[in-house]
Amino acid sequence: MESSLEAIRYLASSVNRVEVLTALADGRATRRELQEDANGSRSTVSRILDEAQGQGWVDSEGSRYWLTPLGQAMMGDFRSYLEAVEGLQHLGRTVNQFPPPLRSLDSRHLRDAVVVEPTEEDPAAPYTRAFDLFREATEYRGLTHTALPDYSRVLRDGLEQDRIDFEHVLERAFLETIRTDPRRAAVWRDLSDRVWLYDGVVPINVHVIDELVLVWLGENRGEMAGLLLSENPAVVTWAESLYAGYRSESEPLGEL
Repeated sequence: MESSLEAIRYLASSVNRVEVLTALADGRATRRELQEDANGSRSTVSRILDEAQGQGWVDSEGSRYWLTPLGQAMMGDFRSYLEAVEGLQHLGRTVNQFPPPLRSLDSRHLRDAVVVEPTEEDPAAPYTRAFDLFREATEYRGLTHTALPDYSRVLRDGLEQDRIDFEHVLERAFLETIRTDPRRAAVWRDLSDRVWLYDGVVPINVHVIDELVLVWLGENRGEMAGLLLSENPAVVTWAESLYAGYRSESEPLGEL
């Protein structure tokens, strides 16, 4: 029996193998159909099918081929691994800046994520992008350990104009720091019936705005390295679940 590494190497060492076997994952096919789907030569496709049959991954009858249950399991897991690596390669070193809760998310779901980073030409690019999204939001859920005054005010204004459905879970310690600032405290007082306080550390700043997830990136709570944006349904579900979990352990703000 070959080792697991040898099986992985067998697949990973040939794009043609992956393409042929991926094409078979969609259903039965002839060699000619596989040549077209995988854009491979007749001899290449034939060799791959013969090898895969020898591995017990492919079976055939007449001119048609299909993946065996073993082949389906192998290709399913291998494709999942490829997608996970694609997500990590897409994000690159940005992954080093993920807040802890984001690291639990399957990287396959981040293959289309967008990261807005500060640059020398535009060091405020992440803040500007976030502000534009806050200003246009019609539905908002936030879980944060801090909140910028401009963002708080634009959300308060949207709520007063009855154009946004707003809820926010905030780390209690942050609110304690603004009690002596009348202007900032007034904003949260206006939002008080839509805000919950969490007693403890909130290890992430995440917002769900109209089915778009925003996550602030940075190694430390006081350091901003960029803004990750994703509309992937799995990422939205993850963010909404994270928010709901913290809200269930929080209490209404009440009077400020």
